Amino acid sequence: MLRSIKISSLGALIGILLCATAAVAADKRTPPPELSGLAGPEAEAFYLGANAIIWGYPAVMFEQLMRGRTSPDIVAKGNPQAAVNQFGLVRDLRGPEFKQIATPNNDTIYAQSFVDVSREPIVLSVPAVAAPRYYTFQLWDPNGDTFSYIGSRTTGREAGHFAFVGPNWQGDLPESVTRIDTPYNGLVIWGRIGVDGPEDLQNALDIQDALRLTPLSLFGTSEAQLPPDLAFSEARVAFDASGIPEDLILYAELANSLRHTSPKAQDAVVAATLPQIGFSADGTVFDPSTLTDAQRSGLAKGAQFALHLMDVSSQTAGVGVNGWRWSPKSGIMGNDYLFRAAFAKWYTGGNAPSEAIYMDARTDNTGAALDGSKRYIVRFEKGEEPKVDAFWSISMYHIADGSFVDNPIKRYSIGDRTKGLTRAADGSLTIYIQHDQPEGTEAQANWLPSPADGYYLNLRLYGPDDGLPSGKWAPPPVMIVE
Repeated sequence: MLRSIKISSLGALIGILLCATAAVAADKRTPPPELSGLAGPEAEAFYLGANAIIWGYPAVMFEQLMRGRTSPDIVAKGNPQAAVNQFGLVRDLRGPEFKQIATPNNDTIYAQSFVDVSREPIVLSVPAVAAPRYYTFQLWDPNGDTFSYIGSRTTGREAGHFAFVGPNWQGDLPESVTRIDTPYNGLVIWGRIGVDGPEDLQNALDIQDALRLTPLSLFGTSEAQLPPDLAFSEARVAFDASGIPEDLILYAELANSLRHTSPKAQDAVVAATLPQIGFSADGTVFDPSTLTDAQRSGLAKGAQFALHLMDVSSQTAGVGVNGWRWSPKSGIMGNDYLFRAAFAKWYTGGNAPSEAIYMDARTDNTGAALDGSKRYIVRFEKGEEPKVDAFWSISMYHIADGSFVDNPIKRYSIGDRTKGLTRAADGSLTIYIQHDQPEGTEAQANWLPSPADGYYLNLRLYGPDDGLPSGKWAPPPVMIVE
């Protein structure tokens, strides 16, 4: 019975892939593996491997990012080097040079930290932030689930101290410190501080400079930021993949992630399959030498398939509205394994809808893929711009890797805070989306430059009202200009 279920599921997965592959443009993303002729042990390993990678990918990426942030190489990729339990402060608004994470924003500067509270709580201290500046510190776990917020929407604008407390810690906190329980010993602080254009950047940097991360045992001993424990950081991110074939490295990374993030009770069925494909009984060691050549081949194809399916899912998941797609599950994925894997790969650290809503547009009003050789507009009628407490913007990204599009005017997003944005006499707002500079004063002021080839757009609503979830508001379609 178990074998029949596996083969049936494998067939269903292959069917999904064959139907959906046409939706993915030819680019640098993971190509589909050759699946013809899969049978027996190779097919079984393929299914179990693909299932395991899709299930565990968010925690794998969590470890990859944590490890990467401690490396000097990260600086060349647009992020500052930072140890575990130390803030990495992004001091400029992100541009096309940043390619480490797909679909970044150009509206805020980031203050990010990969945190480990296995030894003791870590205290985040934030300064007072004056209105109307938007700021938020999103807290998400290794599975990609957002579990709490600190910021202008949730905790207010006064200065404060917040302790992140792991599931096994016992003790008392100072009265001045607010307790935030974390589901695991690992978490991410994804801080965003709004910037109202380049001339406002220094004001946001001053807020960054006042942030503090302090182990509880040292809290109150210094007003300055204490240096991180580099020995602990180095040990925490240690990962040895020697002897693991490159096409099986994701399985070794999955085993490593399980050392730090144990499966949920609801994941017991998936976790129980791991010993069948070279994992130890607890899943924390992967040894491909225990497998046959057919099993190793199946696992290699399974990992490639899983990554490709994430790419397909990133374009099709969610709710469609006038050609835009968004997900009510953003940041709160639960056990929708494929969605949370695709989200981790393409929208790392995306907010929950209560904080911000993200909407992708990849097609125009005719259903055709967005194409840099064509011209488009997005027109908001008077009173129909997004209703937000903070701000909204539309950003432009390369279809291949999700990075910003370089352009002669250095504009990577456009929105209600864009200087010089022009509205028509009737109060409407038209955004012009094309590769070449448009004609006319209004069009040039409202121009979002596109690349010469494929791309996608992302509409961000920070501090949204309930208009979109309730169906009372919808974004206008991306209209092709004939």
